[in-house]
Amino acid sequence: MDQILRGEGPWQEAIADALRRTPRPIPADPRLAVRDPSDADEGEGRPRWDRSTFPRARPASTLLLVYPGTDGMLTVPLTVRHAQLRSHAGEVSLPGGAVEPSDPSPEAAALREAWEEIGVEPEGVRILGALDSIWIPVSNFELRPYVAATPVRPELRPHVDEVAAIVELPLAHLLAEKSLTEELITGDGWRLRAGVYRFGGERIWGATARTLAMFAAVLREAGRP
Repeated sequence: MDQILRGEGPWQEAIADALRRTPRPIPADPRLAVRDPSDADEGEGRPRWDRSTFPRARPASTLLLVYPGTDGMLTVPLTVRHAQLRSHAGEVSLPGGAVEPSDPSPEAAALREAWEEIGVEPEGVRILGALDSIWIPVSNFELRPYVAATPVRPELRPHVDEVAAIVELPLAHLLAEKSLTEELITGDGWRLRAGVYRFGGERIWGATARTLAMFAAVLREAGRP
């Protein structure tokens, strides 16, 4: 595992193989399920949203891009969304968005979004595999996360109209003891409880936290003999 996290050896092949071997659905920590605060002491709690009452979800893709950071440790870039955006304002996300009719595939949509949001050239990116899809109730998207890699750190250029900052998260942080905690999250007229990661002064929760937790499970599989 340490060799993979340091970006040594055939780390891309190790992650791609682990993506194929990891049991599906990928097990998720129950704390990642967004729920009402009143359910805090009731195990997993009740689902906050009833999907059967929603129209068909729109397809969306996101890119979890892995590369050696400035210290050589494998890293993934996250975006901090501008506080003025209409949806998911101020939240930490992976580059991604809706699959458009002009996109030849969901993978292509993920690559396009990474190019548009953080300036990563699609030509230099290798898709390693996909994680399980995640339903996002507030926007009614069915989000498919794609794991990808570049052999060197790409030049990152945030799209300033949408991205307030880029946070480069070392993968080792996902595997650290007690890296996932549980917090009460509040907004304009709403309160909920969810599992979160904290890094660089930012709170990572919701679909992004679930995606990162799935990938942490893949990394553990990659580290098995």
